[in-house]
Amino acid sequence: MKKTEFTSANCPVEVIDVEAAAFKVMLSFIYTGELTELNGDNAMAVLYAAKKYDIPGLVGPSLQIPISELRNVFLAYAQAGLYELEGFANDCLFYIDKNADTLLKSEEFLQIDQKLFNLNNSYLSLIKALRWADSKCRENGIESSAENRRAVLGPALFKIRFPRLSNEEFSKKIFPSDVLSKDEVIAIYLFKSLSNCHGISNGIFPIQFPTNGRICDRKDGTLLMNIEKMSAFVLEKVGSSRYSEKVYINGMPWKILTQIKTKNGSTDNNQKWLGIFFWCDTSKKDSLWHCCVRSATFRIISQKIEAKNSVGTLTISNFVLDNKLTNLGFPNFISFTELMDPSNNFYNREEDKVTLPLMSCGGAKNGENDFRSEQIQRHNFNWN
Repeated sequence: MKKTEFTSANCPVEVIDVEAAAFKVMLSFIYTGELTELNGDNAMAVLYAAKKYDIPGLVGPSLQIPISELRNVFLAYAQAGLYELEGFANDCLFYIDKNADTLLKSEEFLQIDQKLFNLNNSYLSLIKALRWADSKCRENGIESSAENRRAVLGPALFKIRFPRLSNEEFSKKIFPSDVLSKDEVIAIYLFKSLSNCHGISNGIFPIQFPTNGRICDRKDGTLLMNIEKMSAFVLEKVGSSRYSEKVYINGMPWKILTQIKTKNGSTDNNQKWLGIFFWCDTSKKDSLWHCCVRSATFRIISQKIEAKNSVGTLTISNFVLDNKLTNLGFPNFISFTELMDPSNNFYNREEDKVTLPLMSCGGAKNGENDFRSEQIQRHNFNWN
């Protein structure tokens, strides 16, 4: 906090809870609008300063730094939870999951607070989280016994999704650690064998651990986009784009992409069409990234409750996206003439908007690093 009692007009102001580098970035942004010194080392400290001093224009740039460049991704994930930044939190989790072998051996991981575990972070399902418990045992000068591990993990132990691990992972990594009681081990084995991880419980050995997947593990979802200021969008040049908010499906970040197109390569701006695409944000993926999509259904719905109009449903099935092909959809989904026709009720004149639901985006599957992009066609779309 700032010290507000001054002994003279020239008394310096001491700021004790914002890093000097971050404060300098903030002042530079306020007075010059420049962000030349914003980087991965200070981005999260700048985010803290932006939130503390209510500078919303500084929040976005702080979150645009690639996750791989952040000084401490665990701290970044904690701040994302604190500020309810769901999309950024999922980006952090995606990076942690992908680089778990390296990150969970880092000093940054050992330094995180137990409170971070209570943020429903599913990467705790990795048994290497026990390394953190061992580190805390050493700090406290106690043996890394099963009993002491449980004690330092505290309630965080029951945030770990043990039932979501494979049988091999559970048998080879969890069981030998002795961190679970005999009854807990039996309960998990019974759950996995009787229900195949889908929820048949038993009264004798009840499950005490989460059995559901995290939000970004869901296999399907619905994206919704409102094209605001539609009358202005219609007048923009061919190729102009709009994006929806990001939605995570099976750990992958998706958006609806709309573009102004012309049909059959025409250059006539009076014959514009609306293109709709299912688009994956690959800005933080490596060159071997790919994703299999079981199906994606596109619709435009009526703006009037009593009207039943829709432009019909167009569906794409069994498609593979990768670093070179990041979207799929329909370049000529509907003409702007038909879209803006009042009799079709697609355009809300009062609110100047059109609503685009992209329904039933089923089976978006992150296949990152399973095989190289040039091998995709030989794998024949495995949806298991």
